[in-house]
Amino acid sequence: MNGSKATERQKISTRPGQHALLLVVLLLCLLGAALLAKGLYLVHLPSAKNPDFIDTAFDNRAVLWTARLLLVSAAAVLAFGGLFIVISIGIRMKNGDWLRRAGPFEISETTLGEIEEQRDRWRIVALLEHEKVVELTVRLEESEEVIEQLRTAIASASMVGTEHS
Repeated sequence: MNGSKATERQKISTRPGQHALLLVVLLLCLLGAALLAKGLYLVHLPSAKNPDFIDTAFDNRAVLWTARLLLVSAAAVLAFGGLFIVISIGIRMKNGDWLRRAGPFEISETTLGEIEEQRDRWRIVALLEHEKVVELTVRLEESEEVIEQLRTAIASASMVGTEHS
């Protein structure tokens, strides 16, 4: 049984084309790093007539290349950090954790359960009250019909009384 699992793992880890894809990705990364290093290297350094300390410090290609590399690295870190935050928020929202935990603040599961119970209880109360509202609306319509019938009867009775006088 252990032999079949080992063979199965070997089949999974050595899919055809997996090594070729890994090699292509590695070569693309190396090519990108080389192009980045070449693009960051300054060919022409402007010179100042009266250089001060900053001009003297940055009058070296290695210093300028390092400063540019630092800026590109910071941009890459910020980009990956932003991507990580967006993906984390999406996963938390999908799992329903986002409303329970946000940074150092956390709502305990018992509190969340109590709130859900209260929500369900108020939903039931609202449904029962809705039934009362429907019942009272029907009774009001029936009362309005009876009042209208009484008005008609009083009006016809007063008309009959005025005809006899």
